[in-house]
Amino acid sequence: MRTTLYSLGLVVAMGLVTLTPHFSTASTETIQRMVRGTVMATNTTADPQTIVVKVMLPNKEELIVGARVPADTRITRGTRATGLANLKVGEAAEMTYLKSPDGLIARSIHVH
Repeated sequence: MRTTLYSLGLVVAMGLVTLTPHFSTASTETIQRMVRGTVMATNTTADPQTIVVKVMLPNKEELIVGARVPADTRITRGTRATGLANLKVGEAAEMTYLKSPDGLIARSIHVH
């Protein structure tokens, strides 16, 4: 009986040790996502600059996405390059961003 309990405990412990690295690496993963919505706000005086986009999900719920906008973010209006300061609240926008442990980082913003 003791040998069976010992063996079972060893199997459970090995299983936990095997799963632990998977959980720790999942939190450091960087994922690229894209949203389409409406510009709700921009802040060009903050460091780093930021943008907030409101997205309507298929189930009619709102998703608010706020991201940092580093200097190397590509921002376009139509086919022309523009700056974050030129975006207006209420404009339709598409934003590609990276979701990382440090937060959301805009990589490209396109307004129509």
